[in-house]
Amino acid sequence: MIEKIHMMGIGGSGMSAVALLASKMGYSVTGCDLEDSTAYSKNIFKGHNPEHLEGADLLVVTPAVYYQNSKNPELVEGQKRKMVMTWQEFLGEYLQKNKKVICVAGTHGKSTTTAMAGKLLIDAGFDPLVVVGANVPEWNGNARYGKGEYFIIEADEFNNNFLNYSPEIIVLNNIEFDHPDFFKSESDVFESFKRFIGRLTGMKILIANEDSEGVNKLLKTVDKSDLKIVGCSARVDKLDFDLAIPGKHNVSNALGVVALGKLLGIQGDVIKKSLSAFSGIGRRMELIADKDGVKVYDDYAHHPTAIAATLQGLRELYPSARIWAIDEPHGFARTKALLNLYKNVFADADKVLIGPIFKARDKETFGITPQIVAQKTHHPDAKGYDSFDEIKKILGKGVEKGDVVLVMGAGKSYLWAREIANLIK
Repeated sequence: MIEKIHMMGIGGSGMSAVALLASKMGYSVTGCDLEDSTAYSKNIFKGHNPEHLEGADLLVVTPAVYYQNSKNPELVEGQKRKMVMTWQEFLGEYLQKNKKVICVAGTHGKSTTTAMAGKLLIDAGFDPLVVVGANVPEWNGNARYGKGEYFIIEADEFNNNFLNYSPEIIVLNNIEFDHPDFFKSESDVFESFKRFIGRLTGMKILIANEDSEGVNKLLKTVDKSDLKIVGCSARVDKLDFDLAIPGKHNVSNALGVVALGKLLGIQGDVIKKSLSAFSGIGRRMELIADKDGVKVYDDYAHHPTAIAATLQGLRELYPSARIWAIDEPHGFARTKALLNLYKNVFADADKVLIGPIFKARDKETFGITPQIVAQKTHHPDAKGYDSFDEIKKILGKGVEKGDVVLVMGAGKSYLWAREIANLIK
């Protein structure tokens, strides 16, 4: 019987969410992290040590630990005792037990859609458990504990993490090639999503965004004999209310949640009121500064498609402003694999500054530089820079009243955004 769990790397967003839910569900939770301050602050050890496992029934780790330090003594000791699980395995096997699981999946928009769905079920009185890959201001974190029968989770395809869940409902936003450090080809991505759909149980409902070429391609290969497939499309289905968050991509996200609400029997006026009031999540076109007529936004976008969609949404908000796009490409192998997709993605920006590439899990650069990325954008005013200090100097001299600055990336760019905000007098 599992009673006490120890979490290695508890400061990570996924781990901290699982730690919160596990403690609420009656497990005794301890954790350790290299950072002094973490999102989950109870029973925390600084650093890693095999002694942390004393009295523990299970060691829960993030999959990243296998990439970063597979010889870590704490991990090795846990493996020796055959007590190690990833947090996704623990979540699927223990925390989701006896729950009706709703998974939100796809290359883009998972966090926003999951938060929207969570808010809707809360507003409708379902009292769900929710895990999101981003901060939700209303919850002061990225997880929400509830006593209802539904468990909503953002289901990530990287490392085949979503294959640890057994959902009754899947909301599938879109599919594109991503994560080349794990998936060797586009066909590997589609095979993974096909296996994920095969894990549907109970109601076996798939809500599919039919505007996604990738989703349509996948549906042709899936055995539909025992599935209920509900299609939604911004070309066909129209929202009869206004969203507080901009962008066509968010209309698609909302349509999937509308379909979910109808399937669960939620009244139309409740759906409309809930989604109309949804104000977004952390690092998704998040306004972090508005000083002297200059606005600075921070966004998690790091895939070319997501960059283009984010800029389109920002241009929708500011049709006549000068928009500065500051981009931190994520990973050398990943940027190389997606390089040709950068063409025209910055069309809605006036000035484009490509910053240093975030290293991620790479052991080499593959010859990829910010300058090469800038060239591939085909934008008339795109330049690459080898240091963030260069970007700060340019912004310090060039930003004027009325300008909008958008900083995008999944590495250190959130820190860049805050430094840029401090530049504005």
